Amino acid sequence: MREALVECFQALTALVRPEIRCQLVLKTEDLDVAAPPEPLLEIFEVVMAGAPGFSIGPDGSITMEASLGFEVNIDLIQLGAGSIGCIYESKPYFEGALASKADLLRLRAVTVACRAEDGDVLDLKWLLAAVMLEEQLLPRLAEEDLESVVEAGERALPPVWRLVLAAALGEENHRGVSRLLLL
Repeated sequence: MREALVECFQALTALVRPEIRCQLVLKTEDLDVAAPPEPLLEIFEVVMAGAPGFSIGPDGSITMEASLGFEVNIDLIQLGAGSIGCIYESKPYFEGALASKADLLRLRAVTVACRAEDGDVLDLKWLLAAVMLEEQLLPRLAEEDLESVVEAGERALPPVWRLVLAAALGEENHRGVSRLLLL
């Protein structure tokens, strides 16, 4: 499965001009790709023009036929719109970029703050553990992002996990740390 997702991400980045490929950021391993409008428009134009292996569904969704014989759904997300204002940290990934685990943690926290379903909370805990095992800290977050992360902790995490989240927020996000420690 992972091989098919990597294959799909590589094929997707090839649809965009080389000079803007690095703007495509793989947000999760289920092929959520976040980018500014320009590369997203190029992807839609090339797929609509008949890019081999890609198709657009009636709802506007894009899929790619992986060489392993199944379709991979691709979610294109515009940066700066909705819940993803930006990606704070990423690293090169083939010709695009891969969002950091700290970013994935922040983005999952936004989801948990909104709906707190069991699977989302488990993902949040897994990402929090992964961030701490790699000794990462979240970067200084915009106020709205910090609010979402703290709200997710307050809403869905037991006290021990809130302490871990406070540690992951670090000094850069001291207001959020203070709120989590007061609970």
